[in-house]
Amino acid sequence: MSKTHPQVRLRRGAERLLIKGHPWVFSGAVTRRSDDCEPGCIVDVLNDAGRFIARGYFNPHSEIAVRILTRQQDEAIDGEFLRRRMEQAVRLRVDNPLLTEVSSARRLIHGESDGLPGLIVDDYAGWLVMQIHTMGMEKLRPLIVETLQDVIDAKGIYERSDVGTRRADGLQDRPTGLVSGAEPPELVEFHEAGVPMTADLRNGQKTGFFLDQRENRILLGRISRDASVLNCFSYTGGFSVHARHGGARRTLDVDVVPTVLQRGRKQAVAAADETRSTYAAADGFRFLDMLADRADRPMFDVVVIDPPSLVRKGRDVKNALGVYTKLNRNALRLVRDGGYLLTASCSTRVSEDDFFQVVRRAAPGARVTARLLHANGHPADHPIDPAFPEGRYLKSLLLRVFRT
Repeated sequence: MSKTHPQVRLRRGAERLLIKGHPWVFSGAVTRRSDDCEPGCIVDVLNDAGRFIARGYFNPHSEIAVRILTRQQDEAIDGEFLRRRMEQAVRLRVDNPLLTEVSSARRLIHGESDGLPGLIVDDYAGWLVMQIHTMGMEKLRPLIVETLQDVIDAKGIYERSDVGTRRADGLQDRPTGLVSGAEPPELVEFHEAGVPMTADLRNGQKTGFFLDQRENRILLGRISRDASVLNCFSYTGGFSVHARHGGARRTLDVDVVPTVLQRGRKQAVAAADETRSTYAAADGFRFLDMLADRADRPMFDVVVIDPPSLVRKGRDVKNALGVYTKLNRNALRLVRDGGYLLTASCSTRVSEDDFFQVVRRAAPGARVTARLLHANGHPADHPIDPAFPEGRYLKSLLLRVFRT
């Protein structure tokens, strides 16, 4: 039997989602708590009648008061618990034929969907990058590091707990740095479906790269032979790397940060692709506005738009859908007859149907017709627990565009 923990009691009926597997208790569901409920501590969640429902970690300063770790009353939250969850997460990737030989970089631990809310671990060709997003996981950090070292034979473990979600949970950014093992090189080399890629583990977005867009990058490579490709919100140009590998005759990367464009340029030079690569340091939204409004606007065989998330709170959704519609309308105006638009949204609160409706409205506004050829979500190393629909943040659509 596990030790006694402080208790959080729920209002009547608030346990229904938890019983169905949802991993969050919102602050409005809590009626009272023990005096010894400290921020980040492990608590037992009880229904209004005092019956045990689940166990997780508590934060009175967050809208999500408890994040659930287990529904077994006799399961202690200790090193052995972390080991079981981490080993299960690793098996889910190693034993998955959808991931075999696809990439030498992958997500190993995906927060709530691997039963470890607030923890992200990515593997870049043997170097692990760890992110801790929440106060409860921060309290478990020494055990997390120790268990990771034991479960995964890594070249090194690097921490990137420098994300804004920590501040929402009452935490400061933890300085990035080496946790154990060898220092990673300035750029870590890995491959996606045989295409050489690089990641900056120290300063790159997320844990160093956008691993969740892997399948879309591979898809782009398949449709890019002899194509001109506009890659908006390009970051370091991962989409363009795959496009050129697939035979694109030229790519144009657009990003607001000049330093990440320089990363893309260096990679193109290293691959002897610099003659097929051009770059524009500009805000992607304004850049598309400017091109789409030109009477002599340039046309591309393929346009890729993968903007940052536009929704932080529920009240932002309506405005974000308008922005997405305008963005897609402008992008469609730049696609040649018979060309392609690859469009994506990483806004959690924008549903798959919302995003489909965005494209439905954008096409007539651009005076084109479109055919949806393919829809992608999360790759296999970013699994989603069906009980946690909030985890389905990534939506993408591949459209064939016609002007006649």
